[in-house]
Amino acid sequence: MNHEPHPSVSKTLTVGEKVGYGLGDCASNLYWKTWEFFLVYFYTDVFGLTARSTGQLMLATRMIDAISDPLVGYLADRTRTAWGRFRPYLLWLSLPLAVTAVLTFMTPDLSPRGKLIYAYATYTAAMIAYTAINIPYGALMGVISPNSEERTSVSTYRFVAAFCGGLMIQWLMLDLVRWFGGTSTIRVGGVTKEVVINEPFGFTATMAIFGVLAVGMFLITFATTRERVEPEVPGEQTYQSDIHFVLTSTRLHQTLLLSIGLIFGFAATLSRTMIIGIVIGYAIASAISLFVARVAQSRMGTPDTPSTLAADFDDLTRNRPWLSLFFFGLLQLTGHFIRGGGILFYFKYYCGDAALASHFWMLGSMTAILGMLFTKTLVRHVAKRTLMIVLNLGVAATTAGFYLLQPDQTTAMYILQAVAGLIGGPIPVLLWAMYADVADYSEWKTHRRATGLVFAAATFSQKLGCAIGAATTGFALDYFRYAPPTDGVEHPQSEFTIDGLRIMISIIPAIFLTLAALAMLAYDITGAMEQQVQSELARRKRPRSESGQMTEQDDIDVDDRPDVNS
Repeated sequence: MNHEPHPSVSKTLTVGEKVGYGLGDCASNLYWKTWEFFLVYFYTDVFGLTARSTGQLMLATRMIDAISDPLVGYLADRTRTAWGRFRPYLLWLSLPLAVTAVLTFMTPDLSPRGKLIYAYATYTAAMIAYTAINIPYGALMGVISPNSEERTSVSTYRFVAAFCGGLMIQWLMLDLVRWFGGTSTIRVGGVTKEVVINEPFGFTATMAIFGVLAVGMFLITFATTRERVEPEVPGEQTYQSDIHFVLTSTRLHQTLLLSIGLIFGFAATLSRTMIIGIVIGYAIASAISLFVARVAQSRMGTPDTPSTLAADFDDLTRNRPWLSLFFFGLLQLTGHFIRGGGILFYFKYYCGDAALASHFWMLGSMTAILGMLFTKTLVRHVAKRTLMIVLNLGVAATTAGFYLLQPDQTTAMYILQAVAGLIGGPIPVLLWAMYADVADYSEWKTHRRATGLVFAAATFSQKLGCAIGAATTGFALDYFRYAPPTDGVEHPQSEFTIDGLRIMISIIPAIFLTLAALAMLAYDITGAMEQQVQSELARRKRPRSESGQMTEQDDIDVDDRPDVNS
């Protein structure tokens, strides 16, 4: 069988389109990196929530994502406009995301319970808006080109831009908060320190500035990109059949209930009393699920048209490479968020200078960008799976090394951070290019394309990992008896707390990064298989004969395809 790629597969995208696409992730990271590095600090030290409540909030709000993420992916796959399936969401959702993000960083004068309710409401709204724009944005990379190498190049531009967005947050966030909030010099424990007079307003005004920038970037992405990959077989609108599947599928119900139950259990910090309640709630919800399924089946009967959502769900859950990437993203982002959430506390209380954190973050981002530039060259010589494993273990080793450093060894801290950034730079580029490869692989196996659902599930794993990481930061601060400021006045931390901060940015994240590397062992799409998938998909999509049948040249023996699970 001839596997030479179709000419259209090799078409090179312009640099302008790649840059335009990358600006979308720069915009996303103006929100994401703010949440990663500053949200736990904002909730505990500025808004006045407890560390434990903050950790529970981070996880409990992910229960919404268990529904919203696949729903957005489903709707995006079935969106039909003159602009394409995924691009319109960049136009429609950029402003709502900016508004909800600013509301998240506002501090209304409420009671402790009122503050908690406000935090839940605004953070949930912001994450739903982020989901509704970021899943279509991610899926857009899967249809911007049919060529895997070209998508890796696009992914490089994307994450260079993403890290530039992170750099903006790391470089400007604290300075802008100080500028908008004003500063004053006070003495705490015999030490003279500069503090922000109106830190709450400083955060709100700064988030508004970044929101305006993000809206502009999303609109540029919308204007400069195009969707080129169409499904092999145009998707049918099977809404009635899909609703039937959602109401009657016990397997779907159990997947959602188990996900929500696990999130709820972790949010309750595995309290025995709460776990008993969760188990009882799960049993009741399962009984309701069975009742709804029976009633729906009896009243709706069997649909005349098979549900495409049911087929997409089955394809996804049986796709081993996708499952490998799902757990890799979950574990890796958990480790990164635990470390990211602890760094400001680490420099503030262990090293005695919170200002060092900005330079530390910036150094890591700049070396990560440098590392990304080598991604395309590395992929030409080393298999993607092997690269992911080796690079992730390298980052884990350098991260664990922080536990050995003393407070005054800032030079060594910066060196380790630079090495970790350089090694880890190619990882997100490879990960999202591999998700696009998995979407191709799924279409190759099933003759259906569900790019939105693939990227929705990928985004959910990333968000769940970030939520677990952020929640673990809050739970760890509570466990290590962190004492937050009272009315803006800092408290000295105990030796137990200081040791805990060291563990939070070294040992704990290193464990999660190592587990992520092990998850990658199940990914078995080789370079040769990528070429075969691309060439066969290109042949299938050539013009058909006048009778509507595929020409002999286009006909492919699907039984020749290797099974990913073999």
